[in-house]
This record gives sequence, structure tokens and C-alpha cells, in this order.
Amino acid sequence: MSEEREIAEVEKELWQRVTQDEGSIRANAYVALSRIAFDQGKFKESLAMCETARDIFDKEDTGEYQREVFEVHVGISKINYELGRTSEAAQAMGKAIEAAKTFDYEEIDDLLRDQGRQYYTAGEYENSIACHLEAMKFTQMYLRKECDGIDYFNVGLGLQDLARFDEAIDAFLKSRAAFKERNEVANAVDCDYRLAEIYVELKNPVEVMHCGQRALDFFTILNSHQKVWTLKYFLGVAYQLLDDRETAGRLFEEAKSLAQAMGWQEWKFLIKVDTAHAELYELAGLHEQAQEMLRRVKVVEELARKEGSHEAA
Repeated sequence: MSEEREIAEVEKELWQRVTQDEGSIRANAYVALSRIAFDQGKFKESLAMCETARDIFDKEDTGEYQREVFEVHVGISKINYELGRTSEAAQAMGKAIEAAKTFDYEEIDDLLRDQGRQYYTAGEYENSIACHLEAMKFTQMYLRKECDGIDYFNVGLGLQDLARFDEAIDAFLKSRAAFKERNEVANAVDCDYRLAEIYVELKNPVEVMHCGQRALDFFTILNSHQKVWTLKYFLGVAYQLLDDRETAGRLFEEAKSLAQAMGWQEWKFLIKVDTAHAELYELAGLHEQAQEMLRRVKVVEELARKEGSHEAA
């Protein structure tokens, strides 16, 4: 019997349970059908069946079926994530976590990290931060493998997006220390990259150069092009703040040229570089060149509002 035929037979039996049985048996049949639909990429059908199972369990004695309720909400979270509904995915994960707490599930910290990532993707940064901070408490409670580096890093990302820069710096420094202690060098340097980005926002050229050059050396060795050209831009800003226009201009040009050579067509980055370069032209008294560059920037901004960005094939 082929695999497709076996699945069809299983589905037929499950649908019989759905029509003939009640309560938890019927709910579990819907859960199984939801998994089959999910594996076939039928996410909307999968979600509908999983939500039906949830509704059935809600009518039952939920205290008796907390593990099943937990599994259903994890499924709903996973499906919503596949559908791009990240906020709904995070909310469903929250329901799963509530259920998990009733039967002493030891991996709650990992669930909270998943929920934190979902909230971050949804742009709900406060909720994301809260999830990662709570995850750290459960890691300590159950004496599980510490993930301070990951948690502080994700907390830092949320704080950075909220423009709470001083708190973000503290989080990234704690993350870097944790990664260094475990000899996770690449992750530690990712913290340097984020710190350099924040110090650009704070217009602190000394710290940009301290963190940015360290990260640039590392990512140059790894040939990580996107981070290399972004860091060159960060360092260009630092030299511009220090009034070293020649070095700043060279770094801006290197950043732009490398990005374009790699087929990168991310307009937001490229116009940031050109805008900074235009400022250098103005300071050098090259008004016409600066205005022409800013004119092109404005045109690209207007076009990109509708067209977005893409990478070359």
C-alpha cells in the first residue's frame, strides 16, 4: 500500500471518529486531521480543525485534559506562524504556556523564547522583552542549561527597537559576556555589531569605532559581506562625527560599492549611505553634487514606498 493510500485510510477512520464519537475522542481526531492537513501545506484547513478541537476541550473538564489543551494551542501557534499571523501565534503560545504550568512542564523557558520571538516579529517589543525575561526565571527554576546570551540578546533587540538605548547597551553587554564565557565567538561579535549600531544612533564615534572595528575585522575574515558593508557605513559615520571627511567618504563609497557588487538592492541602506555622502559634499562646499545626490535619494524614496526592495537573482 502506498503512503498516500495509507494516509487516506487514516483520514477516513479519523473522519468516522469525528462523526460518531464525542468529547475528547472527537477532539483528538480533529487534532490528528489537523496534523495531516499541516503536513500537506493546507494551513487554513489545519487551523480550522485545530480550533475545533480547542473548542471541544473548552467544553470538557479542562483540568483533566491540560496536556491535550497544551498540544492544541502549540499547534494553533505553529499554524498561525506559518500563515504569517505572528501576533496570533504568540497569543496561542501564551495559552499553551498557561496549560503547561498546570502539569509542571520543564521546558516552559523554551516556549517563552518562542513566544518572545513571535512577539518580536509582530513588532510587539514590550511583550517580547517580558517573555525572554520570564524565560530566564524558568531556566533557573528548573536548573536547565542557561541561555543568558540568547535571552539578553533578544531583550536587547526589543529595547533597541523601542529606542531605549541605554538599557539595550546593558543587555547586549550582558549577552556578549555570556557568549564569551561559553566561547561562542560569532554570537559575541554579533553583540559588537548591535552595539556599534546603537552608538551610531547616540552619535558616539569612539564607541562606534571600538565595537565596529572589532566586528568588522571578524566579519571580514568570515567574508560576511552584508555585515561588512554595514559596518563600513557605521565606521564612516564615526569618522564623519570626528570631522575626518576623507576617511568617512572612502568608507561610505566602499560600503555602497560592496553592497552593489553583491547584487544588494536594499534601498533603505543605499540611500542612508548616499545621504551621509551628500552631507560630506556640502561640508566640502560641493553644493551642486550634494543636491544632485539628494535629488536621486528623494526619487528612490518615492518609488520604493510602493515597490519595496529585493535582491538580484
